[in-house]
Formats: sequence, structure tokens, C-alpha cells
Amino acid sequence: MKTGRDIWEQALRLLRYTNGYGELDGGLEAALYKRGLAVVNQIYADLWYLEQPEAEDFFPLRTLEQEVRLSDRLKNDSMVYGVAMLLAQSEDDIENQEVFAAIYNQKRRAGAVIRRADTIPTIRI
Repeated sequence: MKTGRDIWEQALRLLRYTNGYGELDGGLEAALYKRGLAVVNQIYADLWYLEQPEAEDFFPLRTLEQEVRLSDRLKNDSMVYGVAMLLAQSEDDIENQEVFAAIYNQKRRAGAVIRRADTIPTIRI
């Protein structure tokens, strides 16, 4: 089970928004936490419709303590990079934003569900 908070904290570590010991900085995290739910939900929605293109309803997380309901591949391989990208963008951290945007878009494309129908052509005489 991976929650929105797990994704959020992993993104903060990727961005190195930590103290000198590599731990999350409580003061910095508190200031960023206010945007955390919106940032996680934005990437969650993007990946939700990527994974389930026919889905009609998306239910965003109400708190970061809720479980993210995506495939393990998207949760573990794509989502954290998207969250890091948006967080860096909101902090005007252009260098990190560019790096994580490139990684997120690459992983997002790799995780896309491509459905193909097998068809046998018919010849009409």
C-alpha cells in the first residue's frame, strides 16, 4: 500500500528538500505541505486516466493518508517524478523542474496502456 504521503515524501527527498542529514526538514515540509494534496491529486488524475482511459469517475484523495489506487508500476515508477516536477515548478526551482519533467514524461509514455485489437482482414468478393 502506498499513500499520497509516501509519494509526497519521496518527491521531497528526490528534490533534496531535506536537512543536512538527508531527513525531511519539518519547517520546510510544513510550508510545502499545504500544496501537497493538490500536487499529488493533479498527477494522480493524469495517471488515472492514462491507465484507465474509459473510466468516467476519478475520485481524488481527500487526505495524503489515503491509498493511491494505481498499478504498482505507475505508483512506484512515474507518480513520484510528476509530483517532484510540479513541486519544483511551484518553487521556481527551474533546474529540478526540467529534470523531473523529462523523467516524468518519459516514464509516463512507457507506462501508457496501449490497447490494440487483433483483426483479421476480410476479403469481400
